[in-house]
Amino acid sequence: MPPLTPEDVKSLFCHDAVVDHYAAAAVDIGLWRSEEVFFQQALAVSDTILELGCGSGRIALGLWELGYRQIMGTDFSREMIKSARRLAGKLEYAVPFRVADATALKFEDAMFDGVIFGFNGLMQIPSRERRRGALREMLRVVRPGGTLVFTTHDRAVGAKPEFWTEEKERWAAGHQDPRLVEFGDLFVDGPHGDIYIHIPTRDEIVADLAAVGAEIVTDVMRSEIAQEPADVVEFSVECRFWQVRRPAEA
Repeated sequence: MPPLTPEDVKSLFCHDAVVDHYAAAAVDIGLWRSEEVFFQQALAVSDTILELGCGSGRIALGLWELGYRQIMGTDFSREMIKSARRLAGKLEYAVPFRVADATALKFEDAMFDGVIFGFNGLMQIPSRERRRGALREMLRVVRPGGTLVFTTHDRAVGAKPEFWTEEKERWAAGHQDPRLVEFGDLFVDGPHGDIYIHIPTRDEIVADLAAVGAEIVTDVMRSEIAQEPADVVEFSVECRFWQVRRPAEA
Protein backbone atom coordinates (compact mmCIF):
# COMPACT_ATOMS: atom_id res chain seq x y z
CA MET A 1 0.00 0.00 0.00
CA PRO A 2 1.60 3.35 -1.06
CA PRO A 3 2.19 6.24 1.37
CA LEU A 4 -0.62 8.72 1.93
CA THR A 5 -0.79 11.70 -0.44
CA PRO A 6 -2.54 15.08 -0.15
CA GLU A 7 -5.07 13.86 -2.73
CA ASP A 8 -5.91 10.93 -0.46
CA VAL A 9 -6.60 13.34 2.39
CA LYS A 10 -8.67 15.62 0.19
CA SER A 11 -10.85 12.75 -1.01
CA LEU A 12 -12.34 12.32 2.48
CA PHE A 13 -13.28 15.99 2.68
CA CYS A 14 -15.15 15.81 -0.61
CA HIS A 15 -17.68 13.23 0.63
CA ASP A 16 -21.21 14.57 1.13
CA ALA A 17 -21.48 13.14 4.66
CA VAL A 18 -18.25 14.81 5.77
CA VAL A 19 -19.24 18.14 4.21
CA ASP A 20 -22.61 17.91 5.96
CA HIS A 21 -20.84 17.19 9.27
CA TYR A 22 -18.74 20.34 8.95
CA ALA A 23 -21.75 22.39 7.84
CA ALA A 24 -23.66 21.26 10.93
CA ALA A 25 -20.73 22.33 13.12
CA ALA A 26 -20.70 25.76 11.46
CA VAL A 27 -24.38 26.20 12.30
CA ASP A 28 -24.71 24.42 15.65
CA ILE A 29 -21.29 25.01 17.25
CA GLY A 30 -19.77 28.06 15.63
CA LEU A 31 -16.65 29.58 17.15
CA TRP A 32 -15.29 27.87 20.24
CA ARG A 33 -14.94 30.08 23.31
CA SER A 34 -11.17 29.59 23.15
CA GLU A 35 -11.08 30.59 19.47
CA GLU A 36 -13.10 33.71 20.15
CA VAL A 37 -10.72 34.77 22.92
CA PHE A 38 -7.48 33.84 21.14
CA PHE A 39 -8.37 35.24 17.71
CA GLN A 40 -9.51 38.57 19.15
CA GLN A 41 -6.28 38.87 21.12
CA ALA A 42 -4.12 38.04 18.11
CA LEU A 43 -5.96 39.85 15.30
CA ALA A 44 -7.51 43.32 15.11
CA VAL A 45 -11.05 43.55 13.81
CA SER A 46 -9.77 45.79 11.00
CA ASP A 47 -7.12 43.27 9.84
CA THR A 48 -7.23 41.61 6.44
CA ILE A 49 -7.33 37.89 7.25
CA LEU A 50 -6.87 34.74 5.18
CA GLU A 51 -8.28 31.53 6.62
CA LEU A 52 -6.88 28.22 5.36
CA GLY A 53 -8.75 24.94 5.71
CA CYS A 54 -12.02 26.77 6.33
CA GLY A 55 -14.25 23.73 5.77
CA SER A 56 -17.88 24.86 5.66
CA GLY A 57 -17.00 28.26 7.08
CA ARG A 58 -17.34 27.74 10.83
CA ILE A 59 -14.48 30.08 11.79
CA ALA A 60 -14.83 32.67 9.02
CA LEU A 61 -18.57 33.05 9.59
CA GLY A 62 -18.02 33.22 13.33
CA LEU A 63 -15.46 35.99 12.92
CA TRP A 64 -17.88 37.90 10.69
CA GLU A 65 -20.35 37.81 13.57
CA LEU A 66 -17.65 39.38 15.77
CA GLY A 67 -17.29 42.28 13.35
CA TYR A 68 -14.40 41.08 11.16
CA ARG A 69 -15.22 42.33 7.66
CA GLN A 70 -12.00 41.63 5.77
CA ILE A 71 -11.74 37.86 6.02
CA MET A 72 -11.48 35.34 3.18
CA GLY A 73 -12.02 31.60 3.68
CA THR A 74 -10.19 28.99 1.60
CA ASP A 75 -10.10 25.21 1.48
CA PHE A 76 -8.62 22.59 -0.84
CA SER A 77 -12.00 20.82 -1.08
CA ARG A 78 -14.28 22.36 -3.69
CA GLU A 79 -17.26 20.71 -2.01
CA MET A 80 -16.41 22.40 1.31
CA ILE A 81 -16.19 25.77 -0.43
CA LYS A 82 -19.59 25.25 -2.05
CA SER A 83 -21.02 24.45 1.37
CA ALA A 84 -19.43 27.54 2.95
CA ARG A 85 -20.81 29.75 0.19
CA ARG A 86 -24.30 28.33 0.69
CA LEU A 87 -24.19 29.04 4.42
CA ALA A 88 -22.83 32.55 3.89
CA GLY A 89 -25.61 33.21 1.39
CA LYS A 90 -28.33 32.01 3.77
CA LEU A 91 -26.94 34.18 6.55
CA GLU A 92 -26.35 37.11 4.18
CA TYR A 93 -22.72 37.39 5.33
CA ALA A 94 -20.44 38.86 2.67
CA VAL A 95 -17.55 36.48 3.33
CA PRO A 96 -15.73 35.40 0.14
CA PHE A 97 -14.71 31.73 -0.15
CA ARG A 98 -12.42 30.15 -2.71
CA VAL A 99 -10.56 26.92 -3.40
CA ALA A 100 -6.86 27.10 -2.48
CA ASP A 101 -3.97 24.77 -1.70
CA ALA A 102 -2.23 25.85 1.52
CA THR A 103 1.13 24.63 0.17
CA ALA A 104 0.87 26.67 -3.06
CA LEU A 105 -1.19 29.80 -2.46
CA LYS A 106 -2.11 32.00 -5.43
CA PHE A 107 -1.87 35.26 -3.49
CA GLU A 108 0.64 38.08 -3.75
CA ASP A 109 3.38 38.51 -1.16
CA ALA A 110 2.45 40.39 2.02
CA MET A 111 -1.21 40.61 0.99
CA PHE A 112 -2.76 39.95 4.43
CA ASP A 113 -2.36 41.18 7.99
CA GLY A 114 -3.03 37.73 9.39
CA VAL A 115 -3.53 34.08 8.47
CA ILE A 116 -5.56 31.48 10.40
CA PHE A 117 -5.24 27.71 9.96
CA GLY A 118 -7.71 26.42 12.53
CA PHE A 119 -9.05 23.09 13.76
CA ASN A 120 -5.64 21.38 13.43
CA GLY A 121 -5.84 21.65 9.65
CA LEU A 122 -2.10 22.17 9.24
CA MET A 123 -1.53 18.77 10.85
CA GLN A 124 -3.68 17.08 8.20
CA ILE A 125 -1.08 17.82 5.54
CA PRO A 126 0.96 14.61 5.14
CA SER A 127 4.75 14.92 5.52
CA ARG A 128 6.71 17.37 7.60
CA GLU A 129 8.24 19.07 4.60
CA ARG A 130 4.80 19.78 3.12
CA ARG A 131 3.66 21.23 6.45
CA ARG A 132 6.75 23.43 6.50
CA GLY A 133 5.88 24.42 2.95
CA ALA A 134 2.46 25.55 4.13
CA LEU A 135 4.05 27.56 6.94
CA ARG A 136 6.38 29.22 4.42
CA GLU A 137 3.39 30.12 2.25
CA MET A 138 1.55 31.53 5.26
CA LEU A 139 4.56 33.71 6.05
CA ARG A 140 4.92 34.79 2.44
CA VAL A 141 1.37 36.09 2.06
CA VAL A 142 1.30 37.91 5.41
CA ARG A 143 2.88 41.35 5.77
CA PRO A 144 6.13 41.82 7.71
CA GLY A 145 5.16 41.80 11.37
CA GLY A 146 1.89 40.06 10.47
CA THR A 147 0.32 37.26 12.49
CA LEU A 148 -0.19 33.53 11.93
CA VAL A 149 -2.58 31.59 14.16
CA PHE A 150 -2.97 27.81 14.02
CA THR A 151 -3.67 24.84 16.26
CA THR A 152 -2.10 21.43 16.75
CA HIS A 153 -2.58 18.44 18.98
CA ASP A 154 0.26 17.56 21.37
CA ARG A 155 1.70 14.06 21.92
CA ALA A 156 2.30 14.92 25.58
CA VAL A 157 -1.40 15.69 26.14
CA GLY A 158 -4.38 13.39 25.71
CA ALA A 159 -3.26 9.90 24.76
CA LYS A 160 -1.90 7.65 27.49
CA PRO A 161 1.94 7.54 27.50
CA GLU A 162 1.94 3.80 26.86
CA PHE A 163 0.17 4.36 23.53
CA TRP A 164 3.14 6.29 22.14
CA THR A 165 5.60 3.80 23.65
CA GLU A 166 3.81 1.01 21.81
CA GLU A 167 3.58 3.12 18.68
CA LYS A 168 7.34 3.74 18.74
CA GLU A 169 7.92 -0.01 19.01
CA ARG A 170 5.64 -0.59 16.00
CA TRP A 171 7.59 1.90 13.90
CA ALA A 172 10.93 0.48 15.03
CA ALA A 173 9.77 -2.98 13.94
CA GLY A 174 8.31 -1.66 10.66
CA HIS A 175 4.80 -2.72 11.64
CA GLN A 176 3.12 0.69 11.32
CA ASP A 177 0.36 1.35 8.81
CA PRO A 178 2.23 1.53 5.46
CA ARG A 179 0.18 4.57 4.44
CA LEU A 180 1.76 6.64 7.21
CA VAL A 181 4.82 8.75 6.44
CA GLU A 182 6.38 9.78 9.76
CA PHE A 183 6.25 8.89 13.43
CA GLY A 184 3.36 10.82 14.96
CA ASP A 185 1.11 10.15 11.97
CA LEU A 186 -2.18 8.47 12.83
CA PHE A 187 -5.43 7.39 11.30
CA VAL A 188 -8.34 8.12 13.62
CA ASP A 189 -11.61 6.30 13.15
CA GLY A 190 -14.21 8.89 12.17
CA PRO A 191 -17.92 8.51 11.50
CA HIS A 192 -17.27 8.82 7.77
CA GLY A 193 -13.90 7.10 7.33
CA ASP A 194 -10.30 7.15 8.49
CA ILE A 195 -9.12 10.65 9.37
CA TYR A 196 -5.42 11.37 8.91
CA ILE A 197 -3.74 13.58 11.50
CA HIS A 198 -0.16 14.19 12.56
CA ILE A 199 0.27 14.50 16.33
CA PRO A 200 3.45 16.51 17.01
CA THR A 201 5.37 17.36 20.12
CA ARG A 202 5.68 21.00 21.10
CA ASP A 203 9.42 20.84 20.36
CA GLU A 204 8.68 19.59 16.85
CA ILE A 205 6.54 22.63 16.07
CA VAL A 206 9.10 24.97 17.63
CA ALA A 207 11.72 23.45 15.31
CA ASP A 208 9.44 23.78 12.29
CA LEU A 209 8.79 27.44 13.04
CA ALA A 210 12.49 28.11 13.46
CA ALA A 211 13.20 26.37 10.15
CA VAL A 212 10.81 28.63 8.24
CA GLY A 213 11.84 31.81 10.06
CA ALA A 214 8.71 32.46 12.10
CA GLU A 215 8.82 34.14 15.50
CA ILE A 216 6.73 32.58 18.28
CA VAL A 217 4.55 35.04 20.17
CA THR A 218 2.74 32.55 22.39
CA ASP A 219 1.43 29.00 22.56
CA VAL A 220 -1.15 27.72 25.02
CA MET A 221 -3.48 24.77 25.44
CA ARG A 222 -7.17 25.30 24.71
CA SER A 223 -8.19 24.41 28.26
CA GLU A 224 -5.99 27.23 29.55
CA ILE A 225 -7.79 29.77 27.39
CA ALA A 226 -11.43 28.92 28.14
CA GLN A 227 -13.70 26.21 29.48
CA GLU A 228 -15.51 24.75 26.48
CA PRO A 229 -19.09 23.42 26.48
CA ALA A 230 -19.77 19.72 25.97
CA ASP A 231 -20.55 20.02 22.25
CA VAL A 232 -17.14 21.56 21.54
CA VAL A 233 -15.33 18.93 23.62
CA GLU A 234 -17.18 16.22 21.68
CA PHE A 235 -16.37 17.90 18.37
CA SER A 236 -12.63 18.26 19.06
CA VAL A 237 -10.30 17.08 21.81
CA GLU A 238 -7.70 19.26 23.53
CA CYS A 239 -5.33 21.18 21.28
CA ARG A 240 -2.57 23.78 21.43
CA PHE A 241 -3.07 27.29 20.04
CA TRP A 242 -0.08 28.99 18.40
CA GLN A 243 0.40 32.66 17.61
CA VAL A 244 3.50 33.43 15.56
CA ARG A 245 4.60 36.35 13.42
CA ARG A 246 6.54 37.09 10.28
CA PRO A 247 9.63 39.03 11.35
CA ALA A 248 9.43 42.73 10.63
CA GLU A 249 11.82 43.76 7.88
CA ALA A 250 14.79 45.89 8.92
